[in-house]
Amino acid sequence: MKKHEVKTNIDFRINSPVLKTILIVILFLFLTFIVAYPIVVFSDVSSDIKTQTVVRRTVYNTIDTEAFVVRNETIITNSHSGTLVPELTNGSKVAIGDTVAQVYTDDGVAENAARLSELKAEINYYMTVKGTGAGTLQSDIDLYKSSVSDTLLAMASASEQDELSEIYELSRQMREIVTKKQIVTGNEIDVTDILTELQNEYESLKGRAVSSYSVTAEKSGYFVSSCDGYENSVDFENVKNMNPDAVNNAIATEQSPISAASVGKIITDFNWYLVCNTTLKDMGSIERGDNVTVSFMNSTVRDLTMRVIAVNQSEDNSSVTLVLGCNIMDEDIAALRKATIKIRVEAISGLALDRKALRTVGGQKGVYIKVGNIAEFRTVNIIYSDENIVIADNTEAKLDDHLELYDEIILEGTDLYDSKLLN
Repeated sequence: MKKHEVKTNIDFRINSPVLKTILIVILFLFLTFIVAYPIVVFSDVSSDIKTQTVVRRTVYNTIDTEAFVVRNETIITNSHSGTLVPELTNGSKVAIGDTVAQVYTDDGVAENAARLSELKAEINYYMTVKGTGAGTLQSDIDLYKSSVSDTLLAMASASEQDELSEIYELSRQMREIVTKKQIVTGNEIDVTDILTELQNEYESLKGRAVSSYSVTAEKSGYFVSSCDGYENSVDFENVKNMNPDAVNNAIATEQSPISAASVGKIITDFNWYLVCNTTLKDMGSIERGDNVTVSFMNSTVRDLTMRVIAVNQSEDNSSVTLVLGCNIMDEDIAALRKATIKIRVEAISGLALDRKALRTVGGQKGVYIKVGNIAEFRTVNIIYSDENIVIADNTEAKLDDHLELYDEIILEGTDLYDSKLLN
């Protein structure tokens, strides 16, 4: 019997090149999907997630206000004609009879004397650098960074007001700050050569700067080589009784004309005062006799600890005058008069986290943290916040659902939920 053969080969041909191209593309996309899908779903997606370790931080509630400096000041005058050259730097202590400035009738001699004064300051500066080690300086690098920033702002302000002498002083302060930062970071600074050069120049000029007259201090205190026109704007004896209106008037007061005969002034009382206005709400728990920390904005003056001498309310209790006292004096403080300040009122400590990590889940504020490769939600009890950070109380951190120190919080990430697999 003859058997019929069944052909199983199917000759399937596509003659259309367009259709052939379409099918190839579809096949390629299908294979790509088959290969890529498991990778997308099951691979480590933590590369798309930014995290931050929770640390403990202290911030401060502050009183931000304008202040006026009140000092007991006596103006020094000079009746002799000629070129005046100060002998001392601002803030220097003087006793009765000490020479504070020299008067030169010859301009050339006056120039030599001015240069001698500069040389003396430079020599003192480099002698200080030579004897300063890293162990004698503040090791907080952020402090020096902040000082550099504040000094640059002060220089910009002085430049806008065309105060060339202040720019010169600020540039010297900038050099000192940078030098201290270099020392703290372990850089060795050899000043031997420049110190020798300055000392040689000083010795060569010393005999060519003989003054015609000397200006001496009639009272003891701190010497300042200039006047600002506010010396008599507030009664020093009545400073402890100043009220909000008196403070506002002092801040709004225009400078008085400065006499051409003025040499400078002596701050005759070692205690000086800072007066400012605030409200009862912003004062918080501040009371008379408390010590507070005051920061000076746009100024090279360092943070000062000052005592609350008086708290004087306005008649309608809408505002309060704080009278703060201090007995620390230096060149920067001696130049203070009107200042924008921050008074630290209350220290707040807790867990610090970036504000953008906050989420609301089930009506509760919290954050997602990364535990191994799992996302877990932790609630936070916010005790302070601003536009950048949040401070959370961690007294309940023992509870499983609360944030704890050193947790790794997720800053950015989409479609997060509790127990989500991250990798």
